Amino acid sequence: MSRAQGADNPGLMLSWFHQLDRAASVPEVINVCREYLATWHPEELALLPAECRPGRIKNHADVEALHSCLVEEYRSNRLTGERYSTLQRMTSFVVRASVRLAQLQAEAAVEAEEMPPSAGERSASVREQ
Repeated sequence: MSRAQGADNPGLMLSWFHQLDRAASVPEVINVCREYLATWHPEELALLPAECRPGRIKNHADVEALHSCLVEEYRSNRLTGERYSTLQRMTSFVVRASVRLAQLQAEAAVEAEEMPPSAGERSASVREQ
């Protein structure tokens, strides 16, 4: 089975989704994204609208930019057949990655709020009173 055929396999997509769900940090999500994109053949990428073809994913902002482009294109496109299913497949993965990144950011914000102040912060607070 070629990678192109395997990419349409729902079980394979679920495996990628599980990897995203298990990612415990932003760098882990970025690595899963890189690995997923590495499975795409140039011929498959060529089926995507040119402005939404992924480049090198280096950080959270790259995923978010790709997410915005793909969702907008998916919402407004008139593609059919293989071009449509390719766009749908890429969009579903990137949306899932974007959701996981948002979850991790929210978790980090909650943890930051729940952390007790450091000794230096406590001293400054006491002096202010």
